[in-house]
Amino acid sequence: MATPATSPGPESRQLLQRLVTRSSRHTGVQFPIGFVRDPSTGAPPLSRLIRGGRGGEVRLKLYLCLTLVAVQRPYSIRDISTRAWARALALPEPPTNGARRIGDALDWLRDEKLVELTRHRGGAPTVKLLSPMGDGKEYSWRGSGRYVRMPLGFWSEEWITKLSATAIALLLVVLEMQGGRNPDNPPWIAGPDKGRYGLSDDTWTRARQELEAAGLLTVERAMHGQDFDVMKLRNTYWIDVDRLDYPEGKPPQPPPPPPREPPRSPRTAPGFSPEVMALLQNLARPAAAARPPTSSASNAQQNAMDHHGNTQPS
Repeated sequence: MATPATSPGPESRQLLQRLVTRSSRHTGVQFPIGFVRDPSTGAPPLSRLIRGGRGGEVRLKLYLCLTLVAVQRPYSIRDISTRAWARALALPEPPTNGARRIGDALDWLRDEKLVELTRHRGGAPTVKLLSPMGDGKEYSWRGSGRYVRMPLGFWSEEWITKLSATAIALLLVVLEMQGGRNPDNPPWIAGPDKGRYGLSDDTWTRARQELEAAGLLTVERAMHGQDFDVMKLRNTYWIDVDRLDYPEGKPPQPPPPPPREPPRSPRTAPGFSPEVMALLQNLARPAAAARPPTSSASNAQQNAMDHHGNTQPS
């Protein structure tokens, strides 16, 4: 796995879990399709966020955390300092360089019309989310109706700090691609169509390798083609969404089989009352008078008959 520009530890894990708790979310965070792909320009907000090396690393992760926390109108956050964000994202030197990098990322998000930013002397800035499309409009994740959902485990299990920004970008891309599909019908993508997501071939390859190494992405080869495409072997992609709800290196375990019920005895067999069962058991026993005599009883009876025969008068 590629090494992200962060240093995950117990403190960042605790803070990320507190962010999830504060959000009061239960099903994950939704992002509109237009945030991930843009057929017209080939430069959706997601791809713009990760440009610029380590600066892109902080911008994307900070923006995802802001979206996690701002859940109600007016979608603003006032009481989280740049130092606290740096600690949550496991940036080195949170009080100084880490806080400065958060501040630079906030300025970039403001310039790209993804947030409104109001700074306060001696206090935490106020950050208000704007449209994820980067057009400066009011925030809404609904877009055209479809959306990409990121599970809460992405934050609580520290995937946000353990994955690089490019791997996170491809994670969102594949989640968008596989929307409405199942693992038996994974999506594939032709080379020219990758341009809709704004990721270079090098970025795609490195991010793919990182997600595969983390056990999140399965890539297979299958024959595909559509319209004027030539049928040939192509890569298919599938993200194991449930895997995000478990820590790295600890894949989910299958549930244990249900306990087997003990066999029912005739006394507890359903459908018969205890009185009926007692009657059936009595009927199953042979009557004493119907039992054949034992061999000793038969001999005694025969001797008695012989004695009476010998005492008849002459």
